[in-house]
Parts: sequence; C-alpha cells; structure tokens
Amino acid sequence: MQFKEVIGHSELKQQLIKTVQKNKISHAQLFSGKEGAGHFPLAVAYAQYVLCKDQQENDSCGECPSCKKTAQFIHPDLHFSFPVHLNKTNKVQCSDDLLNEFRKMLLEDIYIGKNHWYNTMGNQNKQGVIGVTESENIVKKLSLKSFEGGYKIMIMWLPESMNLAAGNKLLKIIEEPPPNTLYLLITDDKEKIIKTILSRTQPLNFSQVNEEEVKQYISNKFSLNSEEATHFAKLADGNLHKVRMMLEHHEEKQEYLKEFAIWMRLCYSRNITETIDWVDKVNGMGREVQKDFLLFCLEMFRQSFIGHYTNGQLLALSQKQQQFLSKFAIYIHHNNIADFHEEINKAYYHLERNANPKVLFLDLSLKIFSLLKRSTDVS
Repeated sequence: MQFKEVIGHSELKQQLIKTVQKNKISHAQLFSGKEGAGHFPLAVAYAQYVLCKDQQENDSCGECPSCKKTAQFIHPDLHFSFPVHLNKTNKVQCSDDLLNEFRKMLLEDIYIGKNHWYNTMGNQNKQGVIGVTESENIVKKLSLKSFEGGYKIMIMWLPESMNLAAGNKLLKIIEEPPPNTLYLLITDDKEKIIKTILSRTQPLNFSQVNEEEVKQYISNKFSLNSEEATHFAKLADGNLHKVRMMLEHHEEKQEYLKEFAIWMRLCYSRNITETIDWVDKVNGMGREVQKDFLLFCLEMFRQSFIGHYTNGQLLALSQKQQQFLSKFAIYIHHNNIADFHEEINKAYYHLERNANPKVLFLDLSLKIFSLLKRSTDVS
C-alpha cells in the first residue's frame, strides 16, 4: 500500500513522511478515527514507507522486494495483531491462528470493518478479544532481531478489544521497546483503550474522508455514473468500508426490496392464495438468503417507524427504498412496531435452528396480516 493509494489525509501523509525523513519516528503511535476513515490503510502505507529500500520523496517506491512483500502483507518484519473469537475447540487463541483469513480480507479491501471481520470468523454478534496469548506472542516477536536489518513493525488493529491482563503484559515492551521497533495502534474508539496503554502512545487523529473524495473513490473503483456515485457518497458519511458493503450488496438489496413490497401488499390485501405462492418462491431461496431477507425486512420496518420522527428523511436508504417507504410507512406506528420487531426476530431465531421455511414464512405472513390490520384501526 502506497500513500498515493490512500484516500484523502494529505496533511497526515506528509507528517508521517517527515518523521521518517528526519529520523524522528515515535516508537508507539495511535491512529484514531471512526471506522472506514482510512487510518488502517494509512498505517500500512506508513509501514511500507519505513520498510522501503528505495524511499522516494513523497512515497515508497512500490517496486523493491520489501514493498512487494508489504503489499501482500507477508513482509517478515511487518506483524499484525487483531481481535479474535477465542475458541479452544478450533484452537484459536491469537492472531496467528487466523492470519491467513485476515490477510485474505485485507487483499479484498484494505478499508476493513469490525463487524465484517467478526462475521468472517463466524459470528458478527460475538466480540473479538486481544488476549494474554496474543500479548505473549507480540513480546516474543518484537524481542527478536529483524529479518531484514531494519525496523520491526507491529500493527495492532482495534486495541480497544485488548483485555487488562493482555495490556499489562505489553506495558514494559511498549514503554522500553527494543531498538528499531514501531507500534502502530489503529483504533475506532480510543476511549475504550486501557488507560495505561493509551498514555504511552503518540496520538494521530483522523477525520472522516470528505464527501467529494468518497465520490471520486466510488467513481474510480466502481462502474457507477455521477448521480449514483453522489448518492452513495452521501450514504457513506465518510466511511469507505461502508461504501464497499453497500455496493457489494446493492443488487441483492434491490431484489429484497422487490420481494418485501410484494409480500407486504399480499399481507395487506389478505390474499391467501397468492401469499402461499409467494411463500413457495421464498422457500427456494436457501436458508442464508432467507435469514438475510428477514434482517432486511426488520430494517424496513425500523426505517418506516423512524420516518415518522424525521419528516420522512431516511438518509441510510436508497432512492427506491425511500420511494416505497414513503407510502408504506403510514402502516407502521407505535401500536404495531414492537410486534413487527418481535415476530421477525422470532422467525429469524427459528430459521437459524432449522425450522421449516415454508411453514415459518406462511405463519409469519398470517401474523403480518393481523399487524397491518391493526394499522387501519388507528385514527
């Protein structure tokens, strides 16, 4: 990763370059910003510049063996630490146990996000941990001589997930590091970092990428016209990880919206025969798609309800979603939103536990019949 590949942050790039050129590299630095702000990519670009064998005035050369290895995240003097789901059964205790999976994620898109990584490990709702075993490994790695005679660099992503015992084991080596050792801590929430660790780092604060830079990034990376790029740049709110997630799932969300609209119309009209036909179609989707569709439905109900309090301004939605919800939202209100939420969550729970999808969606449809009827009883 070169500096020129990182979106925005021109002043921070120059600041980091000067620390190398003037030989004033602080041994422990904290890159702090919101998810998708670019602090992780810039840390990698910084590491590549430090390790580069032919440093240019404003960037790494990108061509030397060191740069090529760093670009693939396999440089022997560049180490990564990140939260994992501790699992004795699968023998997962530290970053090294999932390093291949982490590298694969970085190669797909370096603008990474916590929930995406947790989902990659198998459970988006389970918190990852940087634990004691991880700290012990870090101390061992950084106590050894560098392979290529230069800096040893540790990039720790999400240090706020470090537990107290792990933090205590790192204090000494952070405070009194071996020569030519660089720690780069990349946080989305510095207030949650252990205070003794936080106090030993030099902070570097990242603002969100501005809308115009996000739009340019979208235009260059994805096949979208100017209007579409502008729309997604607004939705992204400076989060370049969110951009990727939105665009990756854009087509399927459009299909979900179509099915949601059909389903709600059938439920409102109480058309049993066509509802059964619709359930037959959904039954052929596959369980994971059905689960994702239920989560989409849950979000549509939530956004419909929120719209009553925001004058219909739902900035997290596509234009087609907003157009549909502007008409549908009148049927979702304080008398039925809690029940919609409960029934969709119950259906998701049972679907995860291998309930018959055909029976489940038909039963859920009958319940939605009743809940939508309740909307017509509200004056």
